[in-house]
Amino acid sequence: MAIDAVRIEDGSANYADFWIQPHFAVGIQGLHGAINGLSSDPQSRAKLELQGKVDRYAPVHIWGELNPLAATAYSDVKMSFKGVELTSVTPYSGHFAGYKIEKGKLSVDIGYKIENRQLTAEHRFVIDQLQLGERVESPDAVKLPLKIAIALLKDRDGVIDINLPVTGSLDDPKFSLGPLIWKAVLGLLTKVATAPFAALGRLFGGGEQMNYIDFHPGSAALEQSERDKLTALVKALQAKSQLELDVPTAVAPDVDRPGLAAARLDQRLAAMSRERAGSHQRGAASQAPATTPGPVPAAPQSPTPAAPPADPALVDPVQRFHLLAALYRTEQGKDVPLPDAAAAIEVVEKKKAPPGDYAAANTQLESALLPKVEVTDSELESLGRHRAQAIQDALLADGQIDPSRVFIIGTDPKPSTERDRVRAELALK
Repeated sequence: MAIDAVRIEDGSANYADFWIQPHFAVGIQGLHGAINGLSSDPQSRAKLELQGKVDRYAPVHIWGELNPLAATAYSDVKMSFKGVELTSVTPYSGHFAGYKIEKGKLSVDIGYKIENRQLTAEHRFVIDQLQLGERVESPDAVKLPLKIAIALLKDRDGVIDINLPVTGSLDDPKFSLGPLIWKAVLGLLTKVATAPFAALGRLFGGGEQMNYIDFHPGSAALEQSERDKLTALVKALQAKSQLELDVPTAVAPDVDRPGLAAARLDQRLAAMSRERAGSHQRGAASQAPATTPGPVPAAPQSPTPAAPPADPALVDPVQRFHLLAALYRTEQGKDVPLPDAAAAIEVVEKKKAPPGDYAAANTQLESALLPKVEVTDSELESLGRHRAQAIQDALLADGQIDPSRVFIIGTDPKPSTERDRVRAELALK
């Protein structure tokens, strides 16, 4: 048997899935087109070309080739749906995602190929202005922050554009196309929701751990590598306008307390160094001949003031030793002997012998002085706030992000997992 052509005019096609509760059904109206080359020959391929509308307004195009007398042996059909109301698929979203769909339009380009009862399907979903509605109780719903995942998938115009392949066997007694598609969608949502910063890092740079901002113990200063992460995060927040960010007041007392004590010690040493330098300059000035001061040229103005350089006396081991020894005697008393390595350095210096091990002597002096530096809990809290503010300032400095989207949240102190850094973990919501 062979039929050269079948024309369809003002027809309809209806699809219903009674597996899902409540049932899902969709209809194509105004269906028109033709099927050419129908034949009972198992090797024949009929050409299909149909057009219509879903729910009277969303255009549908179906085309391809198939053998309708042995469709499970071979079919290669493509379908295009434009602007379908997403509220119609609420039965699936409620069952698998746990939410009704409040708003959205769906455009789909689908390619289904069946050969020897094996399905290979390609889907391109373009979802415009998707908004989830109220929660739905479903034992099969995933327990994920789906609203964050959807915000991550949307572009700056509120459009989600994804490609999802689906495969399956028609011999599977549980085969149903709707659940297959939804499981593929939820697989993508799961991947995004469980690692949101990794997804942002792939799109905008900054690495997969761009939510981890590290500080040196006792410091609220941002290293350049951490600033680079925050620069990438600004780009991500610009593109994903529905996302908000929590910035914690991160403190690790086990490393921050010694870090603050070391910084306080360096501040005292720097003050001593400046005082000595000032005394030396005043002495030199009192011995210099008087001169008539001339006009002082104006210093060039810098658009941004440079950070003051570190005091060389704190870096040079010899100068640092003398500052530490002087502070040690001030704290402990002049008659208290220096630690062994420091005392040995003084003996070597008096004899003008080859220099000793200043590094070991400085370490001993610091170990004796640091326990005397008290760091209070309120100072640790202040450090955490300064760190959070440093991150917030880096995110908001250029005015590209609305300040209402970045929140500083108080967090309890936690032990550090690393001896040389304290980590602030940012969170999306």
